[in-house]
Amino acid sequence: MTGVPAKAPVLELADAHTPDEEFTEVWTTGQPVTVEQRDDVVCGHDGEYAFCAAHVPAAARYAEPVRDAYLRVLGTLADLGYRRVFRMWNTIAGLTEANADGLEVYQDFCLGRAEAYDLVPTPPEGLPAATGVGSLGEGITFYLLASRTTEHQAIENVRQLPAYRYPPRYGPRPPAFARAAVLPTEGVLFVSGTGSILGHETVHAGDIDAQCRTVLANVATVTAEAVPDAAVPLATLRNVKVYVRHREHLERVRRHCDEVFAADADVHYVVTELCRPDLLLEVEAIGVAAKAS
Repeated sequence: MTGVPAKAPVLELADAHTPDEEFTEVWTTGQPVTVEQRDDVVCGHDGEYAFCAAHVPAAARYAEPVRDAYLRVLGTLADLGYRRVFRMWNTIAGLTEANADGLEVYQDFCLGRAEAYDLVPTPPEGLPAATGVGSLGEGITFYLLASRTTEHQAIENVRQLPAYRYPPRYGPRPPAFARAAVLPTEGVLFVSGTGSILGHETVHAGDIDAQCRTVLANVATVTAEAVPDAAVPLATLRNVKVYVRHREHLERVRRHCDEVFAADADVHYVVTELCRPDLLLEVEAIGVAAKAS
C-alpha cells in the first residue's frame, strides 16, 4: 500500500515481471466512499460494501502475524459494520518455500488464517471465495470485499473435496475458503482461484494442456451451479484472471481460454508461483449469477 488518496484506497501488488504485464483493477460504486486507515489496515466503504487490505511483512514464521493481521482487518470491518466477507485475495511471497521450522509458507499462512477464524467463528457456509498465489514482493498482502447487510451463498464443487476438509497431508490446518461465492441480490458470482484438483489431489502433473482442461471444467462446474440456466456457463464470466506458473506455457493456456471465454470477457494473465509445486495454472473469475427475485 502506497498511501491513501482522498477518494479511494490504493493497493499496489508486485505481480508483474515487466511493464507490459501491469494492469489496474478498479472497484467502483455509485455511492460516496469513506476511506479509513487504522495502523496497517486500509479500508474504503460506501455504506453497504467495503474494500479492505493489509500487509504482513516478511517473517521467519507467519502463523502468528497472519492471525493478528486477519484479526485487525476483521475487527476494523466489524467496527465499521461490514461483517459479511464474501471475497478474499492473498498474495504470498515464497509460498511453497520452507519457513524457519521447515513448514511450507502457504501451510504456515493457512495455520494463521485458521487461528483467526477460530477467534472470529466463520461457519463453512459463510466462508468467502478466495485466491492464494505467489508474489514478487516480500511478505503477504491480502485484501477483501465485505458487505454490511448482503448475505452471500458459498458454493462448493462436486468434483472437489471442500478445501476446509483437506486431510493433514496439506498442513496443520486446511485452507479455509469456499470454491465460489454468490451475491444473490446482486446477481454476481465470484469464483475462487481454481486449480487442477479432483477430490483433494492434483491431477495431470506436468501436463499443461490436461491441467488447463481440468481447471476449466472445475470452473464451469461451480459456474453452472450459480447459473443453472446458462447453455455455456463459462461464457457468462466477465472478468477472469489466469495465473500461470511457467511463462513458456502462456500461449498454450491462452488458446484454451480463448476457446471457452466470451470474446468480450476481460481476461488477464499473470505469471506467478502457485500454492502447490505441481500446479501449473489457476483461474479465478467474476460473472453474472442467477439473481434472487
